[in-house]
Order: sequence, then C-alpha cells, then structure tokens
Amino acid sequence: MKVVIIGASAAGLTAAQEARKISATADITLVSEEKHLPYHRPSLTELIGDDTVEKRASFYLQKEAWFAEQRIAFLRGIKVTAIDREKRTVALSDDRTISYDALVLAVGANSFVPMSGALENANVFAVRTLDDARKVAAAVAKNAVVIGGGLLGLETANALKKKGLSVHIIELADRALPMQLDPEGSTFFAKILTAHGMQLRLGAQVDRFEGTGRVTAVLLKAGETIPADLVVFSIGVRANIALAQAAGITANRGIVVNEKMETSVPGIYACGDCAEFGRGPQLWMPAVKQGTVAGANAAGGSSQFKPDEYPAMLKVFGTQLYSVGDVGRDPQAVYETLRHLDEATGQYRKLYLRGGRLVGGILIGEVKKAGALSKGIAAGIDAAVAEELLK
Repeated sequence: MKVVIIGASAAGLTAAQEARKISATADITLVSEEKHLPYHRPSLTELIGDDTVEKRASFYLQKEAWFAEQRIAFLRGIKVTAIDREKRTVALSDDRTISYDALVLAVGANSFVPMSGALENANVFAVRTLDDARKVAAAVAKNAVVIGGGLLGLETANALKKKGLSVHIIELADRALPMQLDPEGSTFFAKILTAHGMQLRLGAQVDRFEGTGRVTAVLLKAGETIPADLVVFSIGVRANIALAQAAGITANRGIVVNEKMETSVPGIYACGDCAEFGRGPQLWMPAVKQGTVAGANAAGGSSQFKPDEYPAMLKVFGTQLYSVGDVGRDPQAVYETLRHLDEATGQYRKLYLRGGRLVGGILIGEVKKAGALSKGIAAGIDAAVAEELLK
C-alpha cells in the first residue's frame, strides 16, 4: 500500500501521522514544496514582531528524526507538477515520478492579492509561509500599511506596532471584524485599536501605490494618501486548486470532497485549506481534523469528518477576543441578548439566544469563560444559566 501526501502543513502532516497509525506497513511519502520542517503556521504573524517565536519548542511540529522513526519518506523543497490518474503517479519538480495507491492533496492556499504585480515591489508582502514572515520581520521601515483588518491583519498590525512602526489598517468593511462581532462589539473593539495607536481606516479601499519598484505611499479611492515604506496584504486566501483541476478532479472554490475527504476521483483525498466541504472555515483546527480523516481513509481506514463550531480567537493590543456561534448575523432571526459592558476595564460580553437557547457569544477583554461559552452553546443552555457567563 503506497500513500502519497502532497503538502506538509497542519492537514498534510496530520494525514501522514494518521495513515501510519492505521497501517504499520504502508509505504508513506510526504512531499513539501517548502524546505523547512513542518511548522505552526498560525504563529507566523507573531514571529514578525518577536524573533524568539521560531525558537520555541512548539514552533516546529516534528523533528527530523521523527520521520525516520515513523518510516515516512519526507521530500522537502520539491513540488508536485502533475498527477496522472490513470497511471496513479505524480510527477515531481526534480524529474522523478512516484506511484501511489492512495493520494492525499493537502496543498493549502495562497494569499489573495487583488492588485496585479503588487508583490513585485521590494517592500510589499503577503504572509503565508515562514520565508514570507522572515522577510517582513527583517524589513527596515517606519510607516506600515496593513491592507485587511481581519484576524490575521490585526495580528500583523500588532506585530509591526511592537517593532515600533506607525501602522495604518485599511479595511474594506465599514466596521471592525464584522464576521466575528456585532455592531456594538465592533465599535468597542475599534476604540481599543485606536487607543493603542492604530490608525484605522474603515470602509476604505486602496486605489493604487506610489513608487516604482518600491512603494512610498498608498493612495485610497477616497483620495487620502498614506505614506508607507512597508505594505502587507492580509485580505484572505484562495485555495490551491490548479493541480487538482489539471488532473480532472472536481473543484469549485476548493477541491470538492465528501465526508470521507474523498474527491470526485476514488482513491484521491483532499484536506485542509485546499478542500471544500460545505462552507467550512480555513483554520488550523478543522485542517487537523480533516487531515486525520483523509490520512486514515487513504491507509485503508473508515472515518468521517464532522464539522464543529470553530471559535475566532485573537490576542492583540493588550486585550483578548473570543467569538463563537451565531452572533446576530441572520437578519430574519429574532434574538434575545444578554450584555455586560465596562469601558473602564475594557470588558464587553454579549450573548445571543434564539428560542430561549444560547446560540452564540462575544467576549472582549477577559475571556476565561470562553470554554464555558462554547460548551453552553453546544448544550443549548437557557437564559438563566447563560447569565452566569456575564459575571
């Protein structure tokens, strides 16, 4: 039994681990386009402002010796250039061809940069890999512009602020974190950002850059010119589907999979950021779960993926945020809310109930009851019990 896994981040590495658990005899090959050992991708934004991150014991997910111990062939710095479904082989960038009985695509996603040629500028970046983060960390600058005010954009801004830069955040939405916060929470959180020196531009869109080969300013469509000697795009990612499409594997926004993480082609699986299962988020936790399922099934097991309610978590600018479940997004729904607000201590807690049962909540400031909040949503607790979460 030969299992080939393409991609060695959260989903791919987990798939390799699970495949070995299922089969002690399978021939497992893990192929990674990056030259590094698998690492904790969510830590990359923190690394920009703290060079000790890479030295943490938890940053690299496995040591070199582990692959030999598990009898997993780990090919680093090599790209898979094509999949031959009929011959059940993959072509590698070093001119080798390897065969498979089961194939797992864990090829991830790339940063979305809508401005053509933007990354050709020496001081414009998008952080998706360890090498990307190292480049931003090494950049010498005074004025940074972060394009995108989502969770990763705010983490990037926080890291750049720690380095002593003046930071502008350009966000297309008319309020802060609209997917994670309700309008009141957005206003509350925006005040925290500005109190920590962030220059926040909401409802704003970039028109163009000034400078040739190196950006000197960012021009907004509203007419404002913002000086910049460092620009970082953080406006989401797009699944890497080209390899699958070229092989005739069905893909929409991502590579379409069923609950077994199997694609439209039997024996080929996909997991993590490249996979499309419903409208699940591209996050570390679901990527690990999907990798577990794909790896198990590729090695002959029988496993199914069941999506969970994944919280949004953020720790920046001296505060913390935890948002989970339905926080008032359905305009047709009737909600009951419970709320605690204390601007003096930076505390905002809001709970959403439908039909008398807890369905979502927001915690800003103190988040020690985050676990209880998620459990309360899962259990569908009533208002009387939910009120304890506000205390």
